[in-house]
Amino acid sequence: MTDYLADIDPGGLNFVGIFGLLIGGLALFLLGLEFLTGGLKAIAGSRLQSLIGVLTANRFRGVVAGAVVTALLNSSTITTVLMVGFVSAGLMTLAQAVPMIMGANIGSTITAQIIAFDVSRLTPFMLAIGFVLHAFGPRELLREIGRVVMGLGLLFMGIQLMGEATHPLRTYQPFIDAMQDMRNPLVGVFVGAVFTAIVQSSAATLAIVIALSGQGLMPLEAAITLILGANVGTCGTALLASIGKPPEAVQVGVVHLVFNVLGVVIALLLIPQMAEFVRWISPSHPELQGLARLSAEAPRQVANVHTLFSVANTLLLIWFTGPIARLAQWVVPKRAKPAQPAGDPRYLDESSLTVPALGLQRVRIELTRLGAQVLEVVQRGSQMVSTGTMEEINQMLDQDKESDRLAFEILQYIGRLSQGQHSEDEGQQIVGYTQVTSHLESISGIVGTTLMTVVQQRMAQQIDLLRLRDAATTQFSEAVLRNLEQAIGTIQAPDPEAIARVIDAKAGIDKLAATARQVVLAKLQLADKADVVTFRVAMDLIEQGRQIAQFARAIAKNVAAFQ
Repeated sequence: MTDYLADIDPGGLNFVGIFGLLIGGLALFLLGLEFLTGGLKAIAGSRLQSLIGVLTANRFRGVVAGAVVTALLNSSTITTVLMVGFVSAGLMTLAQAVPMIMGANIGSTITAQIIAFDVSRLTPFMLAIGFVLHAFGPRELLREIGRVVMGLGLLFMGIQLMGEATHPLRTYQPFIDAMQDMRNPLVGVFVGAVFTAIVQSSAATLAIVIALSGQGLMPLEAAITLILGANVGTCGTALLASIGKPPEAVQVGVVHLVFNVLGVVIALLLIPQMAEFVRWISPSHPELQGLARLSAEAPRQVANVHTLFSVANTLLLIWFTGPIARLAQWVVPKRAKPAQPAGDPRYLDESSLTVPALGLQRVRIELTRLGAQVLEVVQRGSQMVSTGTMEEINQMLDQDKESDRLAFEILQYIGRLSQGQHSEDEGQQIVGYTQVTSHLESISGIVGTTLMTVVQQRMAQQIDLLRLRDAATTQFSEAVLRNLEQAIGTIQAPDPEAIARVIDAKAGIDKLAATARQVVLAKLQLADKADVVTFRVAMDLIEQGRQIAQFARAIAKNVAAFQ
């Protein structure tokens, strides 16, 4: 790098070379962060659903969940954007999201602690080992671990390049003066916030701060102001993600901003005390002198500042989750919700596409909603087939069209999930949910097509289907509906016993269908044309009931396949 930064201008510095090396190092750092995040999401994706499940317990468990999920996703921004999606979908309240956001700030400090290590000698080995595992690993888990290791190697290489880029600036007085100006809290906070908002990564800001501090170019007090600004700037992505969403989702972005701004305002009054405390708790190296000591001590001090701020801010404001939530609700009041068509998805959110495990969770919840709609169509259809008017039938067919539209939206969302990076288990779930959606569509189609045909025949030829209703036909109809309801229930709660009941019901339903056919034949002597037409309609209805039960079993088998 010495040749690259050789002295080629009258001022004694190659500013083009310095800038090129700096942005190249930043690019490597961000690429490594992307590799690291992608690998961690793939490894931890299957565990995220259970971690999210603790959110409703209490505020402290919510903080822990936020910290753990953010550490696994390696991004507080992703976690906060997910909270926007959860609240907008009605999966959690704003009060439940506040502790999660607080915990996300703590979880984001893990990256800073990692990049503060001096592992320059290990970086080439990390890149080599990571590449071999990622490219040639025999198992998916090994390939993802390789991606994580390679991402860490790129992170450290990026920081090394940025450190080398800033090394010549140690003797450049204008730059030294500019770094000293960062001691001014307002200047430092502004620069840190703007840069973080632009690159959409507080980790990138921390990496540059660590590189500058390690070269002796930035005092700890100035580093603190930039870190505080980074905590404000990282709120921008969540606020952008909430644009166009329901007020509850915008409130999440406001909570994130209020929480960080309140913490920054308090911390600005305590910068000297924070600096002294961090120097006291951080490892010191008195055996070293000058730049060598700075390089050894400054990175950990910067990382500890970030952790100290996030933990202290959470411990202070965790007791005020209610007032913070109410403040956000006051800033962004709720609007009267217009009636939402049944065919519009409620739980399919763009933010969850970045984490397939959470996207699949959204699909499962939306499929449960679709299943409830299809079940209602089948229940209403079974009642209307013998007595419903054309007006009532048309209303139900409109409901059936909304179910078809929702199924289309779900399939589109699943398609987008399938195009992203996902594990083999997640791939099986994608296939399974696609088939479940198709089965629900088929059941809805059976009812819609059959209903219109039967009603038209009943009205045109004055067929009396009520005279065929007795204990046997009623038992068959109820068994089919119960079987379908249980199958739809397995989508939401895939209990092995419930799945087995749905599958094992085949023999009983087939027996009830045979009994129902015998009853129909006994009641109809087929002595005239009307009896023949009625008999054919009744047989078709019984067969279609068996088909609905068949699709219900297929749903249960699909759910069982990817559990």
